[in-house]
Amino acid sequence: MFKAKVLLIISFILSIVSTSSAFNIIYVDANGPNDPGTGEFNDPFLRIQDAIDLAVDSDIVEIRPGIYTGEGNYDLDPNGKSITICSINPNDPNNIANTIIDPNWAGRGFYFNSNEDANCVVAGLTIRNAYSAPGVPYGGCVYCYSSSPTIRDCIIKNGQALFSGGGLHCTSCKPRIINCTITGNSADFYGGGISCYNSSLEIIGCVINDNTAFEDGGGLCWFESNPTVINCIITNNKATNAGGINCYSPGETEASLVNCTITRNCATNFGGGLCCQDGSSTDVKNSIIWANEAEQGLQISLLDNSTLTVSYCNIQGGEGAVDPCEELIWGSGNIDSDPCFASFDPNGDPNTWDFHLQSTYGRWDPNYDGWVYDADTSVCIDAADLTSDWSSEPWPNGKRVNMGAYGGTQQASMNGNPGDFDIDGAVNFEDFCELADKWRLEGVFIEDLSGNGVVEFADLHKFAENWLWQR
Repeated sequence: MFKAKVLLIISFILSIVSTSSAFNIIYVDANGPNDPGTGEFNDPFLRIQDAIDLAVDSDIVEIRPGIYTGEGNYDLDPNGKSITICSINPNDPNNIANTIIDPNWAGRGFYFNSNEDANCVVAGLTIRNAYSAPGVPYGGCVYCYSSSPTIRDCIIKNGQALFSGGGLHCTSCKPRIINCTITGNSADFYGGGISCYNSSLEIIGCVINDNTAFEDGGGLCWFESNPTVINCIITNNKATNAGGINCYSPGETEASLVNCTITRNCATNFGGGLCCQDGSSTDVKNSIIWANEAEQGLQISLLDNSTLTVSYCNIQGGEGAVDPCEELIWGSGNIDSDPCFASFDPNGDPNTWDFHLQSTYGRWDPNYDGWVYDADTSVCIDAADLTSDWSSEPWPNGKRVNMGAYGGTQQASMNGNPGDFDIDGAVNFEDFCELADKWRLEGVFIEDLSGNGVVEFADLHKFAENWLWQR
């Protein structure tokens, strides 16, 4: 019996040791003391590819701040490995901005072509000044072929593609692009920021701005693909057609745009904000399409038997803003009203634009890094699809998601009184009953007004401060 217990304890200890050493960190430093280095903490590699080549599945390649250029620091190839390639703190904007992969126009930043999956992660890096190879003229900064990596919290800028995807291109892929900024890229034909073919990519929480395509899709362009674009800002992109987004996907594929802000994009011919061509099918929901420019179809153009479904959106000019208009399904909840962005002048400096929605009850200000209060409240607040999940938005809200890029997120503008739990426009006995029903419960509840994880006297005190409030 004693022996069995000892063996059990040893097995437990070994399992802890095995778990704790399941991955290694391989270090890279552009200012490392040795060439090439060994990848150890005190002897980092000088070149990123050396660290990638040494890594095995689950390892982390940690890149210290610096500018990485020259051989071994561009056309980076993970070779099918499930590894993480990141800055020392990929959630810190300062680290992201100062950990730079710069091919200096000699090639791309990354080349995924060995069936990498979602466990191959690139995080917290700036990839800039990159160029697609003439033999494969796609994807200036990043090219994915038959691979589906995760790219998050990165800045992808100043890339150039000879054909499509100045910032990023994917073919036959399912990558996830999360919380990235795709800016200042260009393509000689399609998709200045991002292009894809035969792919099902997800683009979530990204800013896609200041990109250019000399044909179609200044910001985004997809062919025979069904991308999902969620909580993205697509602004100040330019193209001959489809200043913001070009949908060119005949067949059974369907693109989905949810809670996006598509603003101040410019097309020379058709579709300032969005253009659907060649029998494509696109669904747009909970979004704001505003102040875009084009010769025809200021906001949206619908061509060549394409189908567009629009619901719970704020579109400048309303249904008439879709021109030409072929197979348009104008659903419920659409409006045409000034969205009241926090800061937006179509003829002003794009660097000052802020697409959070004005609110008298609280708006997130990224410059202040906190909540501020406006004289007006946007009609886009609490105006999105009633079935959309509002639980990630800060309380108070109308138990309904906001339109636009920040709808359904922690930066959604607020609305109403925090004590009005049943959102009937008054804080009264019915709300007190809801508070009492959650009394002493631990968890995430709107009745937890103090935010300490339990409904108790601190919440009762805050509730009493709002007693008998009426809208």
